[in-house]
Amino acid sequence: MGRVRYIATVVVLALLSAMGTRAVAQEYPNPFMFEYNTQSRVRTEWGVGVGGVYTGIGSVSAKDVVLNTRLGFQGYLDMALVVGHYFGIESKIIYEKGGIDAEYKGKRYDISTSTFEMPLLLSLRLWDGAVRVNAGMQFGLISNGGYTDGRESYMFGIVTPTWNLAMGVGVRVVPNVVVELRYTHALQDGVNQLGATNKGAGLDFTTRTHKVMLGVSLIL
Repeated sequence: MGRVRYIATVVVLALLSAMGTRAVAQEYPNPFMFEYNTQSRVRTEWGVGVGGVYTGIGSVSAKDVVLNTRLGFQGYLDMALVVGHYFGIESKIIYEKGGIDAEYKGKRYDISTSTFEMPLLLSLRLWDGAVRVNAGMQFGLISNGGYTDGRESYMFGIVTPTWNLAMGVGVRVVPNVVVELRYTHALQDGVNQLGATNKGAGLDFTTRTHKVMLGVSLIL
């Protein structure tokens, strides 16, 4: 009889323990577990976007060179690897077209610039992805600036260096449209030149830039 009571007590305690564990699990869900029935744990996103960009020149090593940038344009392809509900790795392939009004020794130059860039950003997604906070690196893949003087064409040099810090925020305004504001700060100086002629090289100097971009992306 004592053995039966012991076995019955163990069974009851086991059932109570299982019920209590289930109740606790229901009342206090683990915030680090992702729901399989609502969204895949790992998925990809693709999109295209356009935007305007302002390039600021924070420093110029030559005192007699004046540089004023013009508002530029960007077109880009969006890519993202999203993990669960909250985290992602985002990248873009960006083509940017812009310009600089320059002056050196009383002479003015109309400089045309073009760049290819690729950011690689960690993304924190809040409120079911409605707000995205991004930070990481932006790489200048190709950056060229040039101008003409008479019939001759000359290189101005790099506007966007290889290494840049980037941070920004995006807001999903409708299900497939994201508005993004991003700031980029160069970690390297660009090497530039003005005043070259067919008789010789011009003045070499360095610049340090930063960018502010406002864009709209369509998520496909």
